[in-house]
Amino acid sequence: MTHQRLSAGTTEVLVDTEAGGRLTSISFNGTEILSMLSDDPLANGCYPMVPFAGRVRDGVLSFRSMQYELPLAAPPHAIHGTVRELSWNVSSHTNSQIVLSTDLGSDWPFSGTVTHTISVTDSSVECELSLLATEAMPAQVGWHPCFLAPKDVRFSFQGMLQRDISGICTKQVVPVPRRRLDDCLITPDTWPRLSIAGSLIEIESDCSHWVIYHADNGDICIEPQSGPPNGINTSPLVVEPGAALTRYMTIRAIA
Repeated sequence: MTHQRLSAGTTEVLVDTEAGGRLTSISFNGTEILSMLSDDPLANGCYPMVPFAGRVRDGVLSFRSMQYELPLAAPPHAIHGTVRELSWNVSSHTNSQIVLSTDLGSDWPFSGTVTHTISVTDSSVECELSLLATEAMPAQVGWHPCFLAPKDVRFSFQGMLQRDISGICTKQVVPVPRRRLDDCLITPDTWPRLSIAGSLIEIESDCSHWVIYHADNGDICIEPQSGPPNGINTSPLVVEPGAALTRYMTIRAIA
């Protein structure tokens, strides 16, 4: 691991530049909130999901009459992008901010670059992803933060995308059920909040879709992303050459 440290006030962050630009620690006033307990890199820390987020059905991308095969990281599907295990370049680094960049890797059939800016204040961690295309492509960006098992979690969304028999989101919007989730929610009424070891944490983002996953060990992943799982096929946002897709996420301690 190659960890870079950021700090401001009582906020401290560690970033592993060789493991997908992954945040391996977020600590507010001495309280760790991220989980690094799993042996599965898909469920550790907080990492960027680029250039797609969530599952892609059967690992097949269809775009402009062509089909492309993506690696099946969650057989039988592709999942969570192509940059989460790449080594990222450090463009700049101060005590409270780091700017990382990488290309989209050999597993993605289109060329482009992504920049991840991580900034800390005395009560927040602010992340911004910007994907710059050098050729037209369908694209998504998002984050996969996995939080330590909370004492309490509160969220309110206006709907959930129904999954089909293979676990892939459809476009059918249904009420959010009262059960353990591994589902994509839309339109938050309020920002999700978690209580972890006495700290109250809030997650804010301008992303349109949020996947919430309850892990078996009690950890919870709350994943803002710019489109739904398999959205690069079903509702693609096409980024044209020279254009950028940019989204932000802020994790803040409010008490």
